[in-house]
Amino acid sequence: MASAYAPANRFHGLSREDLDLLATITDTTIDSVQAAHKADLGAWAIEQRLRDHPDLAVLDADLDRRS
Repeated sequence: MASAYAPANRFHGLSREDLDLLATITDTTIDSVQAAHKADLGAWAIEQRLRDHPDLAVLDADLDRRS
């Protein structure tokens, strides 16, 4: 069964079976599940960079405020 636990999916990815199951459970398409997974990976990557470089958090907040 697909893991609903995002960290597991981030590290192990989603198999075809996981994609099918999540699409069925959420009444969406496989493409929608993949898009949501990719968006989560992108947000997670940004979060990891900010953790690795806490000084960038101030810059990130400033840039968010300006946009």
